[in-house]
Amino acid sequence: MNPIIKKLLFAGIPIGLILLFFLTRYTFVPVQLTVGSCMKDYTSPLSYQSRPSPLKSHKFNVDGDPILVCYGSPGAKGRKVFGELVPYGELWRIGANEPTRFYTTADLVVGEVVVPKGRYSMYVVPRLDNWEVYFSESLLHWGNDINGSVRSKEIGSFVVDTEINSSFVENLTVSSEDNEMIIEWENTRVTIPIVNFEE
Repeated sequence: MNPIIKKLLFAGIPIGLILLFFLTRYTFVPVQLTVGSCMKDYTSPLSYQSRPSPLKSHKFNVDGDPILVCYGSPGAKGRKVFGELVPYGELWRIGANEPTRFYTTADLVVGEVVVPKGRYSMYVVPRLDNWEVYFSESLLHWGNDINGSVRSKEIGSFVVDTEINSSFVENLTVSSEDNEMIIEWENTRVTIPIVNFEE
């Protein structure tokens, strides 16, 4: 083999792997090695525009195993959120910009869905009294572009009741308490139970 071609190959392979690692947000790294990080999706031109909704994350443990949730955190800004800004009965990414992502290093039961260790996107169909929550293996779609390809990778869904918040929450927030993931925005609160399947 030509020495120049050899050098190009040996230099190109590591550079290509680093680019793949960066652009796919850890997608091809076994989740047991890293849950990943909340990186912006630089594969989308929309990612380079200004972001009024910051990228946020929440990391917590369920029986000792880490879970990471990455989401865009929009503000209400005086708008009526549920039923208007976020229409009832339509798929919603739970936030803004990139899809909401859920990384786990353990096999879990989230709501009523078995979620094996790995990386997923989450989205919902919000209604006044409940949300239907979906998990999909699709990570590389942009935001609310929840098309047939994304839906074909769903691993399951469940329905969870909504609650009324005692105080107004200006920015979409994900938190956790006692093996439950909590999503709050405006006057709506949703509590999702999580069970560590491996315990």
